[in-house]
This record gives sequence, structure tokens and C-alpha cells, in this order.
Amino acid sequence: MYQEAYEFITYKDLLEAIHSLDKERYKLVILLSDKSSSLSSHFLEKIYNAYDAGIQAIQLHTVVNEHKGIRKHFHVLSEEINNSLFRSGNTQIGFSSSPFGTNMAFDLEWLQKNQKTARTNLERKLFKQNIYIEYLPDVIVYCDSAPVYPYRRRIRKTLSYLLPSLLEGNWNFCNRIAQQLIPSPIKLCTFISIWTLLITGYSWTSSLKWWILLLGSAITYSLAIPDYLVEDKKKQKHSIWRKRH
Repeated sequence: MYQEAYEFITYKDLLEAIHSLDKERYKLVILLSDKSSSLSSHFLEKIYNAYDAGIQAIQLHTVVNEHKGIRKHFHVLSEEINNSLFRSGNTQIGFSSSPFGTNMAFDLEWLQKNQKTARTNLERKLFKQNIYIEYLPDVIVYCDSAPVYPYRRRIRKTLSYLLPSLLEGNWNFCNRIAQQLIPSPIKLCTFISIWTLLITGYSWTSSLKWWILLLGSAITYSLAIPDYLVEDKKKQKHSIWRKRH
């Protein structure tokens, strides 16, 4: 049923492509990154199940195939930690998933009403309207390289929405704003490590709480790393060991 219930469209102008779709014929739009190369099994079926349950916006799981090299590997690590904490973790406690802006599914009618220009920040629109964003960790979009986040991060503008969101009781938006102010896992661990060492050299008794914070952060982030990244590292080590013998 699902194999014939979709149409794949490539486009140069996203706005034109979205508004050219007939709402009587299409109900759901999946925006895939230009870096995407393949999809997981039962991809559409799982998305349709969530959409049929009344979900208007769905964040899919992006997995980068190529992550060799320290910089690329750390970037993938950070994104997978964000997936565990701010996407899967958020939905498990009742908050919206943190969106990435691409590899997402939207209700077409909502998308056509809100995508006014090519630069429209759909993430902000979703949170301002307090629309719940689901995350499907087992619906995977495999990408050859890391997709680029489509919206500019402006801290001053982000903070300007904090007070109105608090007054409106829009806790999803408040949660998202707070998360946007948190540095990436790698940067945060690096900062805490350096600060802990400096405090230890100055006064070891004052550094105990920072060591506890550093240990807690390391454990939390370690648990958030998916198995496939750890297994890849183990395979590489075993491969190197075999070559030496």
C-alpha cells in the first residue's frame, strides 16, 4: 500500500515546489537533505503511522555514513548525543523533539500556510504555534556527509522569544531556547575539563564539585552515544591489530 502512495520530487526552488503541490492529492511532505543517499526499511509506513495519529511535524533520524577523521567523527558524535538527549529524550518526557530543519516530515496544509519565503524559519513557526514535533529514531535517513543546519542561529533573537514564551506557558519553546544556548557536547566537556584543571591547581578543595560535574557529564554523554559508533571504533582497532600480526 505504501509503495504506491508517494511521489519523489526534486526541486531547485523549495517554496515553488511546496506551493505547487495539490492539497487534495497530497497530505504529507517529507523534506530530505541533498546529502541523503538511502532510507531505512519500512520508512514510509512508520511515518504514516505517526501522521495518522495526528502528528503534524516529524523529525527523522539522520545517520552520516562517512565520518572518518577526528573532526567528522566528533561532529557525528555531537549530533548523535543531541539525538539521544534533545530529540529522543525530549519526546520521552513529553516535550517536542529538537528539530534539525531537514530530514523532516510535515503536514502539507500547514507547510503551505507557513512557508512564506525560501528563508522562512519553520522551526520557529512550529514552536511559536506550540505544535508538537515527534522524533522517530528508527526511521533513518542515511547521508553521505553531514547535512547543513538550514537556519542561522541568532542568540539575541532567540532570547527575545523567551519572556513571551514564559508568559504564554509555551514550555516547548522555552525548552528549545534553553537547549540552543547550551554549547555542543564536545565544547561543553572541553570547557569543563579546562576549568576543572585550573581550579584544581588553584584550590583542590574547591575543585571537587567541578570534578563531580565533569564525571557526570562524561557518563551522561557516554550513555548517549549509539552503539554503532562504538562498534565502528572497535572494528577499526581489531582491523589494525590483525594487520600488525
